[in-house]
Amino acid sequence: MTTSQRNRRHTATVWRAARRAAAALRAIHDEQALMWELFWQSNRVAVERTGPLAWTPSLDGPRLTGSHLPLPGDPGTGHTP
Repeated sequence: MTTSQRNRRHTATVWRAARRAAAALRAIHDEQALMWELFWQSNRVAVERTGPLAWTPSLDGPRLTGSHLPLPGDPGTGHTP
């Protein structure tokens, strides 16, 4: 075996290892991104109502939902737009 053949084999081995390492890092990144996305989604409460503020139960504890701004035409505001 000549020196150039050994160099080519060594270079090919290094590139294969680099590709495998890059694929592993990409898989780890994708898993972590998915984990954080699911964590973010699980700690949110869907706002199903418009109106005054209210405490809504969630997985992370009670969350404040609703709107603190008066609704247009709301009889409790005392004025109409």
